[in-house]
Amino acid sequence: MAGTVIRSRALEDAHPHPEMIRSGAFSAAVKAGPFLYVSGCIAEDLTKDMAGQAREEFSFIELVVKEAGYALTDVVKLQAFITDPTNYPAYSAVRKEFFPEDPPASTAVVTGLLIPEALIEIDVVAYKVDE
Repeated sequence: MAGTVIRSRALEDAHPHPEMIRSGAFSAAVKAGPFLYVSGCIAEDLTKDMAGQAREEFSFIELVVKEAGYALTDVVKLQAFITDPTNYPAYSAVRKEFFPEDPPASTAVVTGLLIPEALIEIDVVAYKVDE
C-alpha cells in the first residue's frame, strides 16, 4: 500500500461498526503523503433523524482526523451520500456546526446506501503539510 493505515484502539472502540474495522474489511483512514483519506462513515444509531445521524458521523470523523494528527480545519474535501434530497437542509445545518468558517469543498449525492436504514454516509479528505 502506498499509504499508512491509521489504527488505534480508540478508533476501533469509537467506530460505529467496529467489527468491520477489526475484520480488516476496510481502514477507517489512510495517510498518503500530506493527505488523509477517511472512509465513509455511517451512524451507529440508525433510528436517529438526518441531523442526528450526520452529527454522529461528523463526531466520529473529527475523532479520526485528530487521531491522525489533523484537525477538522485541515479537511479540504467532503462527500455526503444522502438517500432523500428533502433531508439535505438538515444535513447542511449540521455540516455548518462542524465547519462554521471556510468550509471544505463539498459534494452531496442522492443515492441508495448499503445499510437501508442509513440516511447519510460521509467521507472526507484532509491535507496538512508535516512540520
